[in-house]
Amino acid sequence: MRRTRSPARYAAAAALVLLCGAGTARAQDPNDPFATSGVTVTDTTGQAGRRQSNDEVQGRYRKILAAWAGGQTEKAAADLMALETSVVRDSDAGSRKKLLKAEEAVIHEIGGANIETLVPVAMLHHEVYRRYLTMGAKGRSLLLVHSRGMTRDLAILYKQQSGSEGAALVSSRILTSLGGLLQQYAQQLPAAEMFYQALELDPRNSAARIALSIVYEKNSQYQSAVDVLRKVLAADPDHAEAKLRLALNLKRLDKAGEAQKILTELAAARPGDWVTSLAIQELARLYSEKGQAANAQKALEAAIARFPDDARLYVQLAAVLDHKGEMRAAQALMEKVLALPPSPTSTTASSRLLYNTTRQETFEEARHFLDENAHSRLPLLAEALNVPNHAAIAVRVGS
Repeated sequence: MRRTRSPARYAAAAALVLLCGAGTARAQDPNDPFATSGVTVTDTTGQAGRRQSNDEVQGRYRKILAAWAGGQTEKAAADLMALETSVVRDSDAGSRKKLLKAEEAVIHEIGGANIETLVPVAMLHHEVYRRYLTMGAKGRSLLLVHSRGMTRDLAILYKQQSGSEGAALVSSRILTSLGGLLQQYAQQLPAAEMFYQALELDPRNSAARIALSIVYEKNSQYQSAVDVLRKVLAADPDHAEAKLRLALNLKRLDKAGEAQKILTELAAARPGDWVTSLAIQELARLYSEKGQAANAQKALEAAIARFPDDARLYVQLAAVLDHKGEMRAAQALMEKVLALPPSPTSTTASSRLLYNTTRQETFEEARHFLDENAHSRLPLLAEALNVPNHAAIAVRVGS
């Protein structure tokens, strides 16, 4: 599987490498989506030192896929983790190859029977990768690389073999969701690569664009973030979060006039969500920076009426009043802050935290779409596993 990139994409990726730092690269033949290196596999679940044969690993993997196809989600995920953990060890850099070879042999067979089976298989590896991440990387770095690589390569292979627009949408969402997991665990560079690939498959994927803009923003590439966000808004002019992020990045580029116009529009919006609250805070800050304390005060007072539990609004208004010399009024506001509930249920109370955090809701639509598509293909997976079919899929998989 050869992956091509445009010169612009190479430049963007190079910039991210410099800012994020180079991670551990996956040794890979560009013509082989599953290529790895190494040969040793040790089974620690049986007799000490006993080597699992390729057939044994294949047999266990087939049973795991059958459980997944049968709706036994927890069992399949737990069993796959047990299988992979019994084979792969960080102390043995070559321990992935035998596992990979066995898994690929089964994928070869079921993919040859029906290419649609690759979707639920990819989602199984996606789920296992998510679980590995929650457990931490210590002692599992090779497992993380393997699991992530399986998910990514199955998604790309599915699109290549199907060639349909629907396959492009599914594969794009798999990569978007995978990138979301990476971004959640602060792995910005590999996350960006997933978003790039997702957008190559589906340029209309707004979740991937928003997520990519966040990578740029966190790495101080504000103009790149602005360029990406403008594309989001060109496709969806009412995307509130994209408007907010565009305004803040424009402000960092000293384009305060355009930023103020966008923030004013968001501040006047009726929805009482975290985007509106933060837009008002940023608008008031912009007024203060321009020396327009009265405008800042007016905006914040109106915001408090709409978001009475948002402590940051009170604190910001108190600062404005203190700067104006109205110290008693500022002190009274701070006393109100102390009287607010310590753990407010309103999400607006943590609007800035929500802005600075990778929120999984960004990827909810993609994951719901994937769940539906994977579930609808489970019967096809069960059928492919039950009916022997040794046809090979067109692209060579494995080494």
